[in-house]
Amino acid sequence: MRRLAPILAALLAAACAAPNLAISEGDRQRLVGELEGRRRFTRVALYDGDFFGDHNGCLVSDQPFGELDLLEHPDGSVIPPPAATSVIPPGTPVRIEKVEFPTGWTIAERMVMTPRYQPWLHLAVKGEPRRCVLVLPQDLRSREDALAEIGRVLSVDDPSPELDAMPQAWRDAVLKKELVEGMSPAAVEMAWGLPDKRHIDRPARTEDWSWAGGRRRASFQDDRLVKFEKVQGKR
Repeated sequence: MRRLAPILAALLAAACAAPNLAISEGDRQRLVGELEGRRRFTRVALYDGDFFGDHNGCLVSDQPFGELDLLEHPDGSVIPPPAATSVIPPGTPVRIEKVEFPTGWTIAERMVMTPRYQPWLHLAVKGEPRRCVLVLPQDLRSREDALAEIGRVLSVDDPSPELDAMPQAWRDAVLKKELVEGMSPAAVEMAWGLPDKRHIDRPARTEDWSWAGGRRRASFQDDRLVKFEKVQGKR
């Protein structure tokens, strides 16, 4: 019994520290029923690397790992994940194994040096032997919010035919999550992911996109990429 006391205390502490999720229990249950066991394709190119301190799992994200603010030191400074080791191409088959929200008991079971307080989508990704995790925002408010976030990176339809129809230079860039001038908006989406903001000037036939609070930007003229940049160190 004495041996169990520290474990029970830790579990109780984790339960008390569980985040107040804005998304309702009903919406959570609906998402589990709608998504678990379903097959999807990667909609965009994804970075793939170690899942923080859990080397038996992998982290996947459409964002460069240096942009991810998922884990913090006690002083509030960001703990970045290990560097990405590969890129998962658009059109890669994926199976959604589990939709997991951060209840107190779930948090207690998760490894400490991981983003324990956020929802996780557990994925089986073709070509990746490890369990993969797509970390979702903690402030999801509804089923629709969650589906929109997942839809940024996963798709019911296979985008491979669209990628294969692109010029070779564009395809090579997408598979490296890089951009080259002249790319179409669809190619840029596949490479860098869907933008967070779009500013469209229809009379001038221009668009300006930005990602991650302006850390990456791209500009189009007549549906062709004319300028792009990465802003180092901006958070």
